[in-house]
Amino acid sequence: MKVEIDIDEKYTDTGVVIHAPRLTQDIEKMVAMMRMLNMQIAVTKKDETFLLETDKILYIEAIDRKTFVYTEDDMYESQLKLYEIEQELYEHDFLRISKQGIVNLKMIKSLKADIDRKIKVTLKNGEQILVSRMYSDDLRRKLGLK
Repeated sequence: MKVEIDIDEKYTDTGVVIHAPRLTQDIEKMVAMMRMLNMQIAVTKKDETFLLETDKILYIEAIDRKTFVYTEDDMYESQLKLYEIEQELYEHDFLRISKQGIVNLKMIKSLKADIDRKIKVTLKNGEQILVSRMYSDDLRRKLGLK
């Protein structure tokens, strides 16, 4: 793969052009990661692709090698792996809460201590998810509770 960067004051905006003989999964992943820079994530539902604003996401979960993105009203699938989404969204108030989950910290309504140092998180829509003990200290720290 060839990468070129052309920096010049004549440009008024930043743009990316991809030249390829065909659309591949790698190209789709690159585009998805670039969209995250604009606080959007490409997701699919019933063979339709949507650009979802990240502030609408409640949490993201990996199940059977698939990545699901949950909003208050719907569930979508992402082509990205959970760790790829985590890397892009960490700086934007998203945090890993288990081996298979990431939560939007802005969507947390309340926390409750659970068995074995786990934390039960209630989201703004009333849904509850569990933070594993391995990630519970990170959550408390990120929320300023420790």
